[in-house]
Amino acid sequence: MRSTTVLTPLLIAALAGGVMLTPLTTPAPAYALSAAAQPAGGEKDGEKKGEDAKDEKPDPEAERLKEMKRELDLLRMESSLREQKQKNSLIEESLRKDRLTAEASLRKAELEDQLASMKAEAARLRAEAERIGAEAKLAEAERSQEIADLKAQIERRTTENRVRKLDREQALEDLQAEASKARAENALLELELARAMSETQLASQEYAKQLTEIQGKMGLLDKTDALRDRVTADPEYPENPFQDGVLRISDRRIALNGPIFGGTADYVTERIDFFNNQMTDAPIFIVIDNSPGGSVMEGYRILKAMESSPSPVWVVVKSYAASMAACITTLAERSFAYPNAIILHHQMSSGMRGNLTQQQEQLEDAFEWAKRLAVPVADKMGVTYDEFTELMYENNSDGDWAEFGDVAQELNWVQTIVDEIREEGIRERPTSTRWGMPLFWQDFETDASGQKYQELPPLRPFDFYFIHNPGDIYRW
Repeated sequence: MRSTTVLTPLLIAALAGGVMLTPLTTPAPAYALSAAAQPAGGEKDGEKKGEDAKDEKPDPEAERLKEMKRELDLLRMESSLREQKQKNSLIEESLRKDRLTAEASLRKAELEDQLASMKAEAARLRAEAERIGAEAKLAEAERSQEIADLKAQIERRTTENRVRKLDREQALEDLQAEASKARAENALLELELARAMSETQLASQEYAKQLTEIQGKMGLLDKTDALRDRVTADPEYPENPFQDGVLRISDRRIALNGPIFGGTADYVTERIDFFNNQMTDAPIFIVIDNSPGGSVMEGYRILKAMESSPSPVWVVVKSYAASMAACITTLAERSFAYPNAIILHHQMSSGMRGNLTQQQEQLEDAFEWAKRLAVPVADKMGVTYDEFTELMYENNSDGDWAEFGDVAQELNWVQTIVDEIREEGIRERPTSTRWGMPLFWQDFETDASGQKYQELPPLRPFDFYFIHNPGDIYRW
């Protein structure tokens, strides 16, 4: 047990130090060999000898000798380990020396390369310094030549300047003499100029006075003309604008002419609202010179604005009101017309597109609009909607039932017939040109027979040319 206990730490230390151990053989005890050499059949003799050995006492000297042998083996092993460690140290030292030698050789080679590069750079710099020195010498020589040239030029210019100075001094003397003469002449001219300016100032004052008088007269004439172009009297808003057969239309006037389409309702209703915001005591006039009607939606908005207006809205027809315009006239709270004005009622027309179902729906919408607009007119006439429709076609094969104003009054299409209308709302002189006059009005054309003639513009519905036309000069 002792030899094993001592050996194990040595083996661990040898392995930790990287030493290669050579296995050592420990001699076996003599009694172990003799026991192993006995045959298997002599077990009884062995047992007997063992029993005898138990009776024998151990030899101390032999034990001590065995112990010394074991210690000698351990010493040998330790010596072998120390020797192996020394060999390994020598090997490592040799490797380190070889590595240092190689690194030194490599560093030496690098330093030699750097030295060669530095020598080459030094040679290049010496050559560059020599070139720069040569160029500097050449530049110095050129500068010396330039300085010499400049000195010569300065001397030449100095001489020239002296000559010029003498010339200038002489010229200055001449100029001073001329200046003295000119000052004397200028003094005389200034006297003459002062006298002329005094005369001119007097003339300018006289001219300004005359111009002021003329401008004052012209301003007065312009203001007089402007005054003549305006009605200066305050507008009047009588409580009853229709008296003694005369209808007085104030500046609370809205013109409704031409087709009624998108935007017409905004134009009319905004003006109704404006006039109502001004006052609500005087009527508002919707004046129809000539309108063929138009959009039922736009017309319906105008009717609703008329119905809800705090101020009464009166409709006046001067020439022609048809369809939606006729409905607006008939359904107004008060309506007026010239005797020869024409008012026309007929069935609403519409175009339809789409499949048959869509066309049927559109037709139903059209009938609904027709009833919503025509039934109130029929009620005012005292007939039913169907009777109103039949009367349209009884009076005209196309259903366009048109009547002059006096007849329309009998049908309750218009309330009052007037022979005199005074447009008191026109407060400035009209400046518009004649409407409808073509640009080529003075130009005549020639027909196939060589006769000169003039083409007249087309007329509005229910209008006729009443013109003296000898020689068929005017055509339409």
